[in-house]
Amino acid sequence: MGQTRKGNEAASRTGTPPVARRSANPVIGLQRQIGNRATAQVLARAPAVKDQGSVHVGKLPAIKILGGNAGDWAARKDADMLAITSKRGAHSAGLERLSKQGGKIPMLKVTTPIVDQSGQHLNFGHVELEFSNPRIADYTLDGNVETWRAVEFTKAHRTTISHMTGV
Repeated sequence: MGQTRKGNEAASRTGTPPVARRSANPVIGLQRQIGNRATAQVLARAPAVKDQGSVHVGKLPAIKILGGNAGDWAARKDADMLAITSKRGAHSAGLERLSKQGGKIPMLKVTTPIVDQSGQHLNFGHVELEFSNPRIADYTLDGNVETWRAVEFTKAHRTTISHMTGV
């Protein structure tokens, strides 16, 4: 820690900014620079560049996806859980309650754009993912951004809905 402080003091004397650790994930790099709360605030007010889709959890209002691994599921990169980052809304109290109760829900449905293997959005349809009997887990809220997971589901079903374009 003393070495880091000296490095930062030397950098401030020379006028060059200190070298930050690089991360493969730009959000992690931002968190290291400005902290969790400030990163959550930036993400909450950042305009959505691409539609990440939505999630329907039981009778809760539709939840717009900000991030997570739904795109991996859409690109057929199956995982053992579904991780979602979303903006706090009318659904949040219900998600938190489900996470604390630990019980399973009958169905969770995700609608997300079609992506290729590299994660790029393709502009000709969407993928519907249905998770049977998932449990909502690890709900956390930081500012206006919440993260949570769907785990221990018994089945995951993928349906691709494509649209013909330019034919």
